[in-house]
Amino acid sequence: MNLVIKGKCTSSYAAVHKDFMRLSETRAQCCDESKTTISKIDEHNFIVLMFDVDMSKLKELLSTPERDEVIKLNGISNEMFQFSSLS
Repeated sequence: MNLVIKGKCTSSYAAVHKDFMRLSETRAQCCDESKTTISKIDEHNFIVLMFDVDMSKLKELLSTPERDEVIKLNGISNEMFQFSSLS
């Protein structure tokens, strides 16, 4: 499954991006990290693309104390959508 995540933060995109990059090794446990992309929309909004996601592993990962701390620290909220290739 492929996901697009529409995210918002109360901190800054720079802070979110720094934590996002720092946590890439653990994220690789639930998706194809070589294809994962985060992009800035503006200072408080961003988009993440994740490919070949194992949703049960992603849910486990998002519930760890480390991720919970990052989410709270940056005031992150998001919406997740599934997408697929047109070809």
